[in-house]
Amino acid sequence: MEFAITGPLLRIGSDDSWTACPDRVGPRGSRSFCYKESRVPLAHRRKLRIGEGLRLLLIALFGAIGTLARYGLQGLVQIRVGSAFPYGTLLINLTGCFLLGLIGQFTLNRMVISPDWRVAIAVGFFGGYTTFSSFGWETAKMLEDGEWLRASAYVGASVVAGLLLSVAGIRLASKF
Repeated sequence: MEFAITGPLLRIGSDDSWTACPDRVGPRGSRSFCYKESRVPLAHRRKLRIGEGLRLLLIALFGAIGTLARYGLQGLVQIRVGSAFPYGTLLINLTGCFLLGLIGQFTLNRMVISPDWRVAIAVGFFGGYTTFSSFGWETAKMLEDGEWLRASAYVGASVVAGLLLSVAGIRLASKF
């Protein structure tokens, strides 16, 4: 499931074009999403540019909100825990996985919102909120310092718990 803008400016509904593939149903009824392209008529190019501008503004605004949420929560956790282990980054990544799974599933299957808002939330907010680059840097620093056990625990917790929380968010959203 991909939320990013996937087509050039002369294509409509880059996010709206993701639909459930009727011929691709996995185990326990899980679905795959397929991209269906549609061309924009020449007469609608000006309107499309205005829509793309709004979409970019929403992504930037939500990205700023996500970044500030990350900064505040990550700092608060690190100060409260008082440890050299990056608990703040771990919490941000895990909550980001869960919330993106939950909100992504709701907005694709249950809650009808515009594609601009869906992209703003998924790409903007969660792009600013989650911290994979910080995760990589902190892990590399632990490895440089010879802290193999701590680095392994951090990677394991981030990847395994992140995947489990993504699945939990998707399943929770599917129950409603």
